[in-house]
Amino acid sequence: MKHKYLYKIFIYAVLIVCAVIWILPLGVALIKSFQVEGVKNYIYVLNYEKISYVRVIFNSLFIGIVTSITVTIITSLAAFAFSKMKFAGNRVIFNSILACLAVPVASVTSPLFSLIKNFNLLDNHFGVILPLVAFNAPMMLLMIKNYFDTIPDELLESARMDGAGRFMIWCIFMMPLSVPIIANVLVLTFIYSWNDYLMPLLVMRSPDNYPVTLAAQFFMSSTYQSPVDVARIYAVMVLLALPSVLVYLISQRFLVSGVMSGSVKG
Repeated sequence: MKHKYLYKIFIYAVLIVCAVIWILPLGVALIKSFQVEGVKNYIYVLNYEKISYVRVIFNSLFIGIVTSITVTIITSLAAFAFSKMKFAGNRVIFNSILACLAVPVASVTSPLFSLIKNFNLLDNHFGVILPLVAFNAPMMLLMIKNYFDTIPDELLESARMDGAGRFMIWCIFMMPLSVPIIANVLVLTFIYSWNDYLMPLLVMRSPDNYPVTLAAQFFMSSTYQSPVDVARIYAVMVLLALPSVLVYLISQRFLVSGVMSGSVKG
């Protein structure tokens, strides 16, 4: 009994330390953003003439939403094929896609930039969206396929006996039965797209098309920064991070259920 009590204390202590490590930077940023001029720091950022906060948020929302929906549709269709359909090379193709997870994004920036330029997608939202879809797809495919593997084949056989085709089975049966993992993939892809810095840096040229990850540079300076400037930088960091934090907090239960739901094959 004593050992069990000590074990609980140890677990809680570790969790508290981890929570402090993660929350401390956010707390420091929030506190420093109100220094010197208080709320005026946020008013200054929202009314900054060189770049529009609303426009920046819209750009990141557009990129994140389109990327997450596209990735979810493509990977769910592919996962259905790899999980529930038998065809030559099934395992080889699937493993080849997963092998792409080992390729660092930075190592393909040169050919990627050449392709984006050849397709006239420089300074275009879709020049960012298409690479993000490609880079996020392998991991999301693995997650959805693992979940699809837990759905009994008998359900699909009964649907086939009723005359349902493959697309109908995916649309009517697989997707409704896979809401936890679908929500998980949508949220994770959105957050990854929102936080991505390399692709917008590679593609975007016009400040009107900048997402949140590039907007912060307008408040930075290589010269001396006064305490007011520092406070405003923290304010812009808080404002730019706020939407993704809210998305995470709202969808937290979907993330937990999505991760746990495919862990046991039933």
